[in-house]
Amino acid sequence: MNQLFKAIVIDDEPAARRLMKSLLLEHNDVVEVIAEAGTGMEAVQKIEELNPDLIFLDIQMPDLTGFEVIERLTQKPNIIFTTAYEQYAIKAFETFSIDYLLKPIKEERLLQSIEKLKRFGRLNQAINIGGLQDIIRQFQAPQKATALPIKTGDRIALLRFENIAYLEAQDKYVHVFSTDGQKHLTDQSLTLLSEKLPACFHRIHKSYIINKDKIREMHRHFNSRYLFIMEDKAGTRLTSGRTYHDSIRSEFGL
Repeated sequence: MNQLFKAIVIDDEPAARRLMKSLLLEHNDVVEVIAEAGTGMEAVQKIEELNPDLIFLDIQMPDLTGFEVIERLTQKPNIIFTTAYEQYAIKAFETFSIDYLLKPIKEERLLQSIEKLKRFGRLNQAINIGGLQDIIRQFQAPQKATALPIKTGDRIALLRFENIAYLEAQDKYVHVFSTDGQKHLTDQSLTLLSEKLPACFHRIHKSYIINKDKIREMHRHFNSRYLFIMEDKAGTRLTSGRTYHDSIRSEFGL
């Protein structure tokens, strides 16, 4: 009989936590998620309080890094890092015998980690945090943008990503809708914007990109479509395109 690992999922992105918990449902005979945390400080508190066997730990969080979380712990759970670092930087984790999952997380890679847990019971007895940090620092990504610049004549307004509900392409322009109901115009294409926006945004239609953190409800719709009701002032209802069906299923773990 497999050992059951009680786990905490730690990531500052709600969508990432939802996806991880969804993927772990397939392995509920090995891993039981008992809590989640969206900040480093919350993670330390819950780990000390609940004493989990395993944590899935994001490296980059706004208050504490994953490394700083580990340094504050008196408990020693198994650790599986989740990271968006490029593949070549991952050699650092392999050097220090730490298990990791590269974002976006793939089911087959998670299965490898689960199998390793089942075989060995413990992934890392001791972690050389200093040495790992030194190597990772060499590949540190530049600070990501936190706002979308919107030009109005000679004026440039910075619309913070967390205040954007969705973007809609109309003719040659894109309208950016904020959660308070305001509408902003940008001359950048939806395709170009999709490359600049952070991971919390996902394209659901040739004309729509939505902020996954601003979804109030999500419903299955006919003809392989989904209906999204947004958490904005208008309670906007957006229907996905049929060609985005597989992408949405993958993104939301459906």
